[in-house]
Amino acid sequence: MVRARRRRSKQPVRAPLSSPMQSDPSDGQESCGTSTKSVNQSIFNFVRENGRTYHRYQAGSYMFPNDQYEIERLDLQYEILKVLFKGRNHYAPLKNPKKILDIGTGTGKWAIEMGNEFPHAEVTGTDLSPIQPEWVPNNVKFVIDDANEEDWMLDPMDYIHTRVLLGCFDDFREVIAKSFRYLKPGGWMESQEYMPTVYCDDGSMSSDYAFAEWTQTQDKAAMTLGKPLRIANKLKRWYEQAGYVDVHEEVFKLPINSWPKDPQFKMLGRFNETNLLDGLQAFSLQMFQKGLGWTKDEIEVYLVHVRKALSDRNVHAYHKIFVVWGRKPHEGELAASPPPS
Repeated sequence: MVRARRRRSKQPVRAPLSSPMQSDPSDGQESCGTSTKSVNQSIFNFVRENGRTYHRYQAGSYMFPNDQYEIERLDLQYEILKVLFKGRNHYAPLKNPKKILDIGTGTGKWAIEMGNEFPHAEVTGTDLSPIQPEWVPNNVKFVIDDANEEDWMLDPMDYIHTRVLLGCFDDFREVIAKSFRYLKPGGWMESQEYMPTVYCDDGSMSSDYAFAEWTQTQDKAAMTLGKPLRIANKLKRWYEQAGYVDVHEEVFKLPINSWPKDPQFKMLGRFNETNLLDGLQAFSLQMFQKGLGWTKDEIEVYLVHVRKALSDRNVHAYHKIFVVWGRKPHEGELAASPPPS
């Protein structure tokens, strides 16, 4: 059985709200189809720029859109990773977790599946945008919250999860450290992250490959804005430095288009090509405008050649997906000595 869960917001609560496509809640009535979100109405007045919409709460802290086009892309990205991970939602060895936190939950798919996998756990997904579905398992709730805030977690957790949060934080080490503090002894944290660098093992990628050049331009813009993208390959070291033990790392290859001969990786590449093509504008607009001073027209012209390169099957390029998980030691358990900075 599922029901709509009430949302919490740091903004003042004014009234239960219906979703934008439903009836006006000001009449004091709530039909079966109305929402029970207790957040300020202004949270749904999304910022509009360049024909896209962006989150209103803490506007500007996350540089990627939240409109329907991006929601569909995020859902596709979720399915791609689900297949890449062979159906697994987590690699940490969880045993009857009671409290699970998903930082930057996006459309909430992962949190919902975890709620079904662990029906006795309380699963909380946090995000800046209220784009999650209304009807979810009874043990799942979504919260409009900012992980940059000091009080972003209320209760000790058994498991904390992050996924594809590159470019979201000034220093992701702070998120790892806060998670360590708020985990119960013996609790786990896990991060599943894209490495934006484009890799190629057979020499088919030239030095002027336009998609690889785009990733370098994006990285330059991100560093100018203080929102690093290249965090995936550092996660294991950061976990260890924060005090986690039993830290593990798995690295997966995800082709950028359908160039592989292997049927499953060809399928993954085909869907990932769609994911990247659909996301290029979203990944570029605010970052290139604010970080590099480009205009929207300059960005659109530039992306024409990037899209063409991305779909070139003669280039056998791929991304690396890093999965890292570690455990908070029990009281009295000797934590691994962190490596030198």
